[in-house]
Amino acid sequence: MNDYQPALDQLRERRKGKPGELLLMTGLVAMIVAPFGLFLTNQESENLSDLKRSGMVAEATVKDRSLESESYTDRKGRTKSREIFKLKLSHDFSAQQKYAAWKAGKPFPVSQYPAVTTREIAVGRSYFDALNAGQKTTIIHNPSDYGSMMLTEEFEHQTSFAYMMWWYLGAGAVFIAGLAMTISGWRKRFSGV
Repeated sequence: MNDYQPALDQLRERRKGKPGELLLMTGLVAMIVAPFGLFLTNQESENLSDLKRSGMVAEATVKDRSLESESYTDRKGRTKSREIFKLKLSHDFSAQQKYAAWKAGKPFPVSQYPAVTTREIAVGRSYFDALNAGQKTTIIHNPSDYGSMMLTEEFEHQTSFAYMMWWYLGAGAVFIAGLAMTISGWRKRFSGV
């Protein structure tokens, strides 16, 4: 009936690929992605180290909280939304101190001529839930980069040993899984089966 059936069967077999090819390619991609993830983590770590070295800490008051919904389209064309948690913080620009002095427990200087400034920053959900309007908290920012402002609690968490260790363990697990998949795929692909 169908004169083309042998050709279609041959094309179908060719499209399947050889055994182990998909496993081999997935393993290679995982082995490449893991070091790239570590590279990005180290870049962020350098930025946070700069902030630790030259950052200024100030006491801030939460003026307002806002929850924004941002719409976006994923790669499959579906419309989705994500929530962005923002805090509007007010602090005295002239009553701040170096991060090292704050970490040592020194009190904030009292400014003779207050220079109050207000800034809105995005925070994680847990920090958003913990702070209400009128509460006091501390912030850290780089004086030359006002966009670097973040809560000191969040900063302390992101620079902790445990936080970085989870990133390294995750990247190591992805690399080892990729290595295992590559070896398994290689064996299946070139075993002559």
